[in-house]
Amino acid sequence: MQWDIQEMEKWEELQPFVDTALLPLYLYRPDTKLVDHVMRTSYLLNVAASIEQKLKGRVLLFPLCYQFGHEPIPQQFPEGFQHCILLQFSGDDIKLLGQEARRLTVGDEDLDSPLRFEVTVDILTQEVIRMWQEK
Repeated sequence: MQWDIQEMEKWEELQPFVDTALLPLYLYRPDTKLVDHVMRTSYLLNVAASIEQKLKGRVLLFPLCYQFGHEPIPQQFPEGFQHCILLQFSGDDIKLLGQEARRLTVGDEDLDSPLRFEVTVDILTQEVIRMWQEK
């Protein structure tokens, strides 16, 4: 389930089945070129959307959240979800104050490779399924 008006119109009937919040997080680095930020955020959002599509029915994909700088930011995770998953790039040191959540990381090499994208989505999807099986 994605964060848009059309999908949220069905929230009341689907809420009992959606137990996982997927929150993409992005660290904005001032020394990175704008075009690189666009490529990285697009990639992260596409990975998140693909995971949500593969696990449709149990996952609500939240909008991308930015962090500027390296100071820890307070984070309040959405209530009513058994699982909260943070999706971020592996090199990003995003510090959050508050609740704990499972972190999944995406490598930032070969962002233009369709094969790497598919492999990344498959691996992260399997990680989410393993997390569900642990509880």
